[in-house]
Amino acid sequence: MIAKTAAATLAFILAALLLFVGACSLWAPSVMVTLTDSLGMRRAAAAYSVACYEQSGEIADLAKAVERKFSVSESAEDFSETARLGTELLLSEEYPAFCEEQDAVFSSEYYADYDAYMTALVALAQQLAEDTGGSAGA
Repeated sequence: MIAKTAAATLAFILAALLLFVGACSLWAPSVMVTLTDSLGMRRAAAAYSVACYEQSGEIADLAKAVERKFSVSESAEDFSETARLGTELLLSEEYPAFCEEQDAVFSSEYYADYDAYMTALVALAQQLAEDTGGSAGA
């Protein structure tokens, strides 16, 4: 009797956890970005970053998605997806204003400003997509 109760309780807890993760994945991908990133699940965090952007449409979310996606890219498909997202970012009407905002907090010894950094990242993603056998979607 105790074993059945314990098994039922465990099954309920697991089902509730799966329901919570599923709900967060669909309706709050930003929560999943934070959770997966804190657990060291960088590829999952990158995928949730893309989902977060697709849900919000915010340029800041797109920029984070490009950076996260690039940092975990290993294959031509990954780099092509990064290049596609990056090109979308660079061509956005909001991009110049976003760059000005980022320049206030962005610092690098390698790049003069945020625009140079992001342009280089996208160009590198395009080149790596081609070098690893894919075609950059740009």
